This record gives sequence, C-alpha cells and structure tokens, in this order.
Amino acid sequence: MDEESKIVVLGGGTGTVAVLSGLKQHNADLTAIVTMSDNGGSTGILRNEYGVLPPGDIKQCLVALSDGDELLRQMMTHRFPNGPFRGHTFGNLMLTTAEQVCGSALLGVQGLQRILRVRGNVIPVSSVASNLFAELDDGTVVEGEDAISQPTSPRTPISRCFLDPVVHANPDAVKAIHEADVIIFGPGDLYTSLIPVLLVDGIAKAIAESNVLRVLIMNLTTKPGETDGYPASRFLSVIQQYIAPVVIHRVITNSASPSTEVLDRYLKVGSALVYDDLEKTNVDVLRTPLVSEKIAQPIKGDVLTRSLFRHDPERLANAILSVLAKHKKNITL
Repeated sequence: MDEESKIVVLGGGTGTVAVLSGLKQHNADLTAIVTMSDNGGSTGILRNEYGVLPPGDIKQCLVALSDGDELLRQMMTHRFPNGPFRGHTFGNLMLTTAEQVCGSALLGVQGLQRILRVRGNVIPVSSVASNLFAELDDGTVVEGEDAISQPTSPRTPISRCFLDPVVHANPDAVKAIHEADVIIFGPGDLYTSLIPVLLVDGIAKAIAESNVLRVLIMNLTTKPGETDGYPASRFLSVIQQYIAPVVIHRVITNSASPSTEVLDRYLKVGSALVYDDLEKTNVDVLRTPLVSEKIAQPIKGDVLTRSLFRHDPERLANAILSVLAKHKKNITL
C-alpha cells in the first residue's frame, strides 16, 4: 500500500493472532485491543494466584507482532508439559513477572513490547480484569469465560453477556480506535473473545465516534455451547447489537471448504462450517478462500480445548488490505 494504514484489531485468541501475523508482513500501523476477561487454563491460575491481568491473549499478540529473536519468540509460547509449571507458558509467567516488577499491568505490557521489539501496539482493553457472565435463554447465568466457552453439559442458547464488575476502557484503547483507518472485528469466539471487548465501558462509544471502515472477519466454524447453528447473519446481528447505533460495513468470509477428514473431526465435537446466508443482509461481503492448509496440532500440557482449523494469515491480510484499498478509492472518487 502507498501509505501506512492504521488498523485496529479487536478480540483475542488465535483468530486475532492470525490477523496480526498476516498484516505484520505489510505496510500497516497495527494495534491489537485485547480482551481482559479470560479465566481459563494457565491464565486463570495466574490471575487467581497473583491478581494480574489475564496474560494469555496479550502474550499471543505480542509474539505475533514481535520482530525479536526467533528463540525468544519460541520461548514465549513454550508450554511446560509437566512439573510444577505444567500447563503454563513461559510467556504467561514472563508477563506476570513484568507486571510485578513494573508496578502495573499496563507498564508491564509496555516493557515486554520493548523487549520483544513489537511492531505496532498491543493494548489491554482495560487496566483491570473483569468477570464475564452469560445469561441463557432459560434465565440461567453462567459465570466465567472458561465455563461459557467449554460447557460440560447441554444448555439453552446464550441470550446476552455482561461484565461484573463493570470496567472502564483503557484510554490508550479509546485513542487507538479514534485514530484508526479501519476497525477489524474478529475472527474469534463470539461470546468469549470479541463481545467481552465490546462490553468494556467506553469501547462501543469510541467505535460510534470513529467514522471509519468497520470490518467483520467471519468465523470458520460454529462453537458448541456458544454459537450452535449460527449462520453468518446471526454472527453479524449479534455484533451489531453490541455496537449499535453504528453498523458493520463489510464482512470477509471464507469461500473454501476443508477436507472431509477435518470436517468430520469438527462434526464429532458438535461444530459445523458457518453457513453463509449474508445475501439476505445489507452488508457488503467479500467471499474468498481463507482456510489455512496447516492443521494446528494439540500442544502437550495444554489443558484447554482449542480450534485446530484456522484462518490463513496471509490470505486474511490480502483480503483486509483489498477491502481497505477499495474503501479508500471510493472515498477519493
């Protein structure tokens, strides 16, 4: 691209990492605004024992944007398979240490950005952690991102999510949204990665005040207990409920099918490809192959169930930059 575009990516998890990893290879000013409600796995243990901000999603985004030494990047994502640190990644422990040494979570993240030579910015959506709750259609309330994300028994659909306590947006996150050329929503778990960012007090308001291109990257598959049976239009409508009165301008969705072997693995756990019914909406849609040819493998010592069927970073980046270029051309006409 002719000039650096300021791209803000909202979310957390492997979807956000794929977007950042792809865009990092191009001429873009990148900022990741990351959810702070995770309470599962290594992140949950460190949060409970040390009172730190949830480090997991922050760590992944820092590594994705790092220009540091390859060995250090590998060390950050190394997960201990056994012993007293079983399940923890070195990066989570390092972020916990940085927060304690620097005196605050935000200073700790900034310190690691320097150490890792991060190209861009990784910003916690708030300076304090919060707890995510989901109210189901039958009135049941599920507490905690981990319990919402990984149900242990069948339950009714999610009606709404909320944070308790209510937390205020990190001023740096608000500033980044106001200065953005484009805001990217997802991909990622709808109710446990993306919605928690939008629930933070001040984020939806900042999005409404920022008159820029808003793009949703559609998930590849549904998630059991969260988005069972959701077509693409349902993902879109849920997001728009949380950012109203503004709307999503463009959706980028996958047009390629994975192998039968991969699909069978997902069907066995209750997932399915997200059905593209966006023709019945008013949103502009870019349909393009986005599936990674690499199937992620489970990591020894990881206690959480994670998606192994993922977006290809380079294909994502090309799609996003294509949408942004078209938008800028239309503005100048």
